[in-house]
Amino acid sequence: MIRIKSRALKGNKLNDSDERDILVFYPDHVDHGILFIELAGLNGTPKLNNRFSEIITKLYKNGKIENSVIINPDFSTRFHVNQYMNSPEVGNYEDFIINEIIPEVSEMFHTDKTVLFGKSSGGFGAYNLAVRHSDIINGFADHFGDSCFEYVYIPDIPVAYKYLRDKSIDDFISETSGKSDISDDEIRTLNIIGMSAFYSYNDHGFDLPFDNENGSFKNDVWNRWIYYDPAKNIEKYLNELRRLSIYMDVGLKDEYNLFIGLRTMHSKLLKNNIEHCYLEFNGGHFGNSKRYEFSLPYFVERFKNTF
Repeated sequence: MIRIKSRALKGNKLNDSDERDILVFYPDHVDHGILFIELAGLNGTPKLNNRFSEIITKLYKNGKIENSVIINPDFSTRFHVNQYMNSPEVGNYEDFIINEIIPEVSEMFHTDKTVLFGKSSGGFGAYNLAVRHSDIINGFADHFGDSCFEYVYIPDIPVAYKYLRDKSIDDFISETSGKSDISDDEIRTLNIIGMSAFYSYNDHGFDLPFDNENGSFKNDVWNRWIYYDPAKNIEKYLNELRRLSIYMDVGLKDEYNLFIGLRTMHSKLLKNNIEHCYLEFNGGHFGNSKRYEFSLPYFVERFKNTF
């Protein structure tokens, strides 16, 4: 475990810590290898004894990720979500990753390539950061990341309206931040709050995509959200995508219908002759860390003859 005191996160509005632990997995010897950075889907602190660490240990043991360093940083926020972007309402997580984590850890372990990977919000973050920084990042694994936002977020909006109609956002956050048993509907409400803080912040806070008084949908706010939708902006980044190694997968039973978003991205990549790996599997949205057993070795094989 290493710790970074972040300049990018210092003084963030949520008062989340600017000192972040990073769990590091590495072999006995690394020679200009790959730095893999996991972007978590929901809040979680790095732990040695969990499913993620079991999978990474297995991959090392079977020789699938030799000459690779895998890191699992603490990206938790008070909103319980992170889209890995800069936001004055949450913190400058894009700067934290690009300007601090990557250069510091790459120098520490002498890695030459950098790959981002993650599920859900982490998959979105991997895609978004990679296309915005293809001069620094060499590949990304988007495991059922947020895309086709209309199928992902809009079903949560009525739920959030019910919770926030007679309660301020600050009061709701205070009530849920100390709870260990947050309900599904509370998570869905936190999701809408968090997405608003990343996608539709303003000079005085952030705009929700619905009217607090009557719940009516705000198209002007929604249009700001879909600017970031990978299924809609992917063709804006064709030159960047041609420089990247790309892995994407999604479950056919995904509860957030993300097979629509990932299929849309896949179709647009095919249409524009962008080389990539795309897989569908018989599963849902949750409990799929095992997909890393496919994505990480894919990049090791891709970069094998480039060192």
